[in-house]
Amino acid sequence: MNMSFQTDLGKVKGLGSSKHGFGHWWMQRMTAVLLVPTGLFVLISFLLLDVMTANAVLDWMQNPINSILLLLFALTACYHGALGLQVVVEDYIDSHVWQLIFLYLIKLSMILLMMINTYAVSSVLLG
Repeated sequence: MNMSFQTDLGKVKGLGSSKHGFGHWWMQRMTAVLLVPTGLFVLISFLLLDVMTANAVLDWMQNPINSILLLLFALTACYHGALGLQVVVEDYIDSHVWQLIFLYLIKLSMILLMMINTYAVSSVLLG
């Protein structure tokens, strides 16, 4: 007799013992989908610049649409990267203590990078 401690709903959703597997997977997919158009916009916009200098990029960033899409790309990339690193840590680090240490470092780094990105883009946009 095979006993399972999962509820029927948990089995259908594919959730493990931590009950966050589907949400994590879904957010990885949604951030990946969002990275495609914003990344293409940033890439094509930079390729269309006459010259790739700091002043040209600063001028480009002073357009609110460009700044908003650049910030959306940067924040999404930070979050997507943190989600991916979390999976790597959970899959390949056996020690629970080291997992916790690395997961906290990843989240702290993500928050710090998001704050730096937000400050950088908003300071250029707002002067």
